[in-house]
Amino acid sequence: MNVVLLADKKFRKPFETAVKKDPNINLVGVEMVLRGNTMSRIADHHNPHALVVYKGVPEKEGITEKACISFLRMVKPNMRIIYVYGKVDDIEAFMAFSEQLISNGITDIVTDTAAENVIKVIDEPMTEEDVHTIIEKLNAPEEEIPHEELTHDVLMPGQEYEPLEVDFPTVTASDKFEMGKIVYEVSETKESEHLTIGVAQLQHHNGCTHTAMELATMLSKNKTVAVIMADPDTYEALVVFHKINPMAAKQGLDVNGIAVFPYDLHSQIENEYSVIIYDYSYLREERRKSFDECDIKVMLSSAAEWDVAKVLNFIKFNDEKYIREINFLFPRVTQSKYLKYSKVFRKSGINTYRLLDSPDWTAPVEGNTAVYKHIIENYNIAKSGKPPKRKLLKIK
Repeated sequence: MNVVLLADKKFRKPFETAVKKDPNINLVGVEMVLRGNTMSRIADHHNPHALVVYKGVPEKEGITEKACISFLRMVKPNMRIIYVYGKVDDIEAFMAFSEQLISNGITDIVTDTAAENVIKVIDEPMTEEDVHTIIEKLNAPEEEIPHEELTHDVLMPGQEYEPLEVDFPTVTASDKFEMGKIVYEVSETKESEHLTIGVAQLQHHNGCTHTAMELATMLSKNKTVAVIMADPDTYEALVVFHKINPMAAKQGLDVNGIAVFPYDLHSQIENEYSVIIYDYSYLREERRKSFDECDIKVMLSSAAEWDVAKVLNFIKFNDEKYIREINFLFPRVTQSKYLKYSKVFRKSGINTYRLLDSPDWTAPVEGNTAVYKHIIENYNIAKSGKPPKRKLLKIK
């Protein structure tokens, strides 16, 4: 099989060495820069059976990697393209890019730059199912440092938190932090007959309702729990999705065993349940006082580069003591990126946790359950009696 390599020069020698060991592969050309004549050289001059493209090929003269691949798929539809993506640091970016390649008929997507593994793919083509298997493994709960974010040290006499001066340079810097210098506040155990938990988010679509329902699922095993949806649009969307007339659901729903109510009823039920979980969705000013009064405050935040400014501004423009009472939860973030952020936040005594991907709120993954248990561990909640006798529309 005649093969052309399109890659940065650092990959050339290892690839040439690996190819020599495979009698089925003949390397007929190497291109190390993308420029105006690169595509014609590959298609007309080299005319290979397969092209191996390593992510990050140097680009010149306005010719991009994406444009090159699209052009070659058009003029050489029978030529295989093996794309070497390398290590996946951002799962969402990889998923989006993979879908683009698959839509172009490219399913040989390698997540390892080692030349030997690329050669294996040349000999044994991948399928679309293989790519989806890689994505599933990336999205699976990780074998990771067992919740380093859950390990809290005692604030020793004489020690103080660093001032709340979290900003872009400190959050995005690559400096290594000494975990031994990070201190945490350990709260005394609190007795509570009726615990209130406020779950809000700083940006839309961070999974606020999903998190509230996961919390309710975990706590409902030995407590009576109610979820109050403070955002009327969220409650109505839930009702309409299950084909229920909104007027008929004004008194609440039973959703897989969890009592769910609109915010209008909160004053009527707040003393009927052991735990009331307020789902505020995007935190609006008119609900801010209610959120602030909750015993436990949970704030979902995005760690994306284009969203993290929202978190920093929220911290900057609020009282230090108040900020340290909030539990900041970061969904959809890699462990390495999360630890980089959390080390900075925690030097200022800010509680941060990472949520793992957990598609079914009725069965939260173990990692998320561990986070929720840690957040409420300092509260002794009174044991529940019988659930309130309320006629709720049941949804399964």
